[in-house]
Amino acid sequence: MRLCVVSRSIILLAACLALAACSDPPELPLRVGVNPWLGYDPLVLARERGLTDPADLRIVELESSSESARQLRNGLLEAAGLTLAEAIELAGSGVDIKVVAILSLSKGADAVVAKPGFASAAALKGARIGMENSALADVMLQRLLEAGGLQRDAVSLFRLPLVEHEVALTRGRVDAVITFEPVVSSLVAAGYRVLLDSADMPGEVVDVLVIRSDALGARPAQVRALLRAFEDGRLALVAQPQEAARTLAAGTDLDTVSYLRALENVRMLTLEDSKVLLDAVPDADMLALGQLVADLKASQRVMAEPDWTKLFDGHVAADVLAARPRP
Repeated sequence: MRLCVVSRSIILLAACLALAACSDPPELPLRVGVNPWLGYDPLVLARERGLTDPADLRIVELESSSESARQLRNGLLEAAGLTLAEAIELAGSGVDIKVVAILSLSKGADAVVAKPGFASAAALKGARIGMENSALADVMLQRLLEAGGLQRDAVSLFRLPLVEHEVALTRGRVDAVITFEPVVSSLVAAGYRVLLDSADMPGEVVDVLVIRSDALGARPAQVRALLRAFEDGRLALVAQPQEAARTLAAGTDLDTVSYLRALENVRMLTLEDSKVLLDAVPDADMLALGQLVADLKASQRVMAEPDWTKLFDGHVAADVLAARPRP
């Protein structure tokens, strides 16, 4: 009888071990890369307010969007906030990604800022220009050269991360920078001059949420949680802008008032607006896709127009909106 009990115990233990071995490992959080750009701050605010579940999402703050794209390419991130220009370039390089949300439109928050002595784009002939090594920076450079009637070899380019833009300009290392908020506001307050900004490029300076296709297929619930987090953060920012700005401005060199003023140059889209645009691609009026691809080609960032229907995917946004409780 004792042998029988022992045998049963061994069998039970073996069965438990077998079940444990066959069970799925706990799912890791979806890693989402963002750089210091106001348009991604709803995600940061959602994290700071406890509106996200750390088991679902990990917001990874990086120095630049180029670093976000690199980590996304190498599988170190599953998702990232990128400009549409960067998403097109990434897809063109063979990375299988989907744009699942259109987050914001820049209407002056990205700019070419120069020393006071430079009165126009044409005056930059022979000038030193600091800029990130990114698709959007090259798009803005292309538009700047066109505005000034300049060839690319008419200026000297210095590839600098965002954190060096202000110091490089104020210390005379460069004559102008292609930069974005919050650096733009800080430089303008110090007396520097905007020569061109994203308000001159409607529909080209667009920020999107990009997901690796393999992560979208394997972890759809976490991707839905990501879209909900951005929308919840956006709503919190709209509902209590002063309080939210006090939280978010702490990560910039701006005070609360200056932060809110800078934010006026960014149009953050609702999830409903995002879904409408995703469904309208490639004919969405608010997105200057043809001009953007032309600029990317001119700057030799891409060789061909992407398959828009494969790059943009509105299914996740549709699922999140459908799951919302009815008022």
